[in-house]
Amino acid sequence: MALLRTNSDFRRLFCASAFSLTGDWFTFVALSGFVYHRTGSPGLTALLFAVNSLPGVLLIPVIGPLTDRFDRRRLRIACDIGAIVPVVGLLIAFHLRSVPLALVCLAALSVFAALASPIPETVLPNMVDAQDLPLAQAALGSVYSGGLLVGAGLGGVVTATLGSSTTLLIDILSFAASALLTSRIRRPFSAAAPGRRMRVWADTAELWQFVRVTPVVSAFLWLTAGLRLSYGMVGLLPAYALDRFHVEDAGVGALYLAQGVGAVLGPFLGRRLTGGSGDRRLFVATAALAVFGLGYLALAQVSNLGLGMAAALVGHLGVGACAILAINGLQLASPDHVRGRVMVLAFGLSSGLQGVSSLAVAPLAATLGMTVTTCLLGVFAVAYAALWIIPIARLRETHKSTESDKLQDGARERAG
Repeated sequence: MALLRTNSDFRRLFCASAFSLTGDWFTFVALSGFVYHRTGSPGLTALLFAVNSLPGVLLIPVIGPLTDRFDRRRLRIACDIGAIVPVVGLLIAFHLRSVPLALVCLAALSVFAALASPIPETVLPNMVDAQDLPLAQAALGSVYSGGLLVGAGLGGVVTATLGSSTTLLIDILSFAASALLTSRIRRPFSAAAPGRRMRVWADTAELWQFVRVTPVVSAFLWLTAGLRLSYGMVGLLPAYALDRFHVEDAGVGALYLAQGVGAVLGPFLGRRLTGGSGDRRLFVATAALAVFGLGYLALAQVSNLGLGMAAALVGHLGVGACAILAINGLQLASPDHVRGRVMVLAFGLSSGLQGVSSLAVAPLAATLGMTVTTCLLGVFAVAYAALWIIPIARLRETHKSTESDKLQDGARERAG
C-alpha cells in the first residue's frame, strides 16, 4: 500500500491493469455460461480457453518486436480502445444467440490481449526503483489474479442478476478507464526512446540467441511451459459447478472467486518463501507447480461446492506463485532492449500451450469424463515438477561453480 501511495505512475499502471483484467473476466464468465447453455457441452466451455489463447500466439514474431521498437504507451492505449469493438460484437452475438459469432469476437479480443498484456510487465522495471521491483512484481502479479477474483466472482453475480449485456457494458467501461489511466503515466515506458526500425526476423533471431545463452531465462520458460500444459483443466471449472455441484452462473462465479483468492495470495506467498534469494526462486516456483496439480487432484474427488472452492483455492495458490516467480525471474534476467520480446515470448508461450491444453481437454472430457481428465492433467503437473527439480539443481550447481571461478579469478588478479 505504501508503494501504491507514494509512486503515482506505478499506481496508475496497477489500476489500469486491474480495470482491464477485471472487465475481461466479467466477459469470460458471461461467455462461459452463454456457450454452455446454448450447447450443453462441458468440452466447449474448456474450448473457450483455447479460443482465448491461440489466435494471438500466431502473431508473436510481430508482437515481440513491436513491444521493443514502438512506443509502448501508445501501443497499450490503442489496444485498450480497439478491444471495445469485439466486446460490442459479443453484445450482438448474445442478442442473436450465435455461438460462432461469440467465438470470433473472443478470438479478436485475444489478439488485443496478446498485444497489451505483456506491456505492464515489460515496463515495470522503469516504473519503480530497483529495490521495490520484487514487491511491485508481486503486487502487479496479484492484479492478474485479482482481476480473476473480482471479475469472475462479481461477474457471475452480475450476469445472474442483471444479465449478460450489463456484464459486457462493464467490460467496455473497464477498457476506457485503462486507456485513460495509461495516458496519464509520466515515466518513460522504455529506457531509450523507440526509433530503431523493426526487423521481424533479425529481432526474433536476437531474442532466441539471448534465450540460448542465458540458462536462467530458458529455465523459467520451461517451467512456464509445464504450468500451461497442465492449465487446460481450469476450463472444466464451469462444468464442475453446473454438472457436479448443480449450481447456476453464481456458482460458476464462486468457483472462479475461490480460484482468484488463491491466485491473489500466491504471488505474495511465493515472494515470502524465496526470501529475496534468486537461487530459491526456481525451486519455489517448481514446488508451486506441484501444488497446482495436487489442488486439482483434490477437486476431482469432492462432491460439493464448498470443498470444490477449497480445492480450487489451493491449486491456484500454486498457479499464482509459479507464474509470477517465473515472470519476475525473466524480468530480472532481461535487459530493457530485449525485455519486451522476452515478455511477449513468455505470454505467448503461456497462451499457446494453455490453448493446446484446452484443445486436448475438450475431446478428453467428452470421451473420458471431466474427473478422469482432471486427474490426468493433475498428475502431469506433479510429475513435471518432480522431474524438473533435477535440471534446476544442476543449473544451481553450475551457477555456484561459475561464481566460484569468478571469485578465484578476481583473487588471482588482486594477488598479481
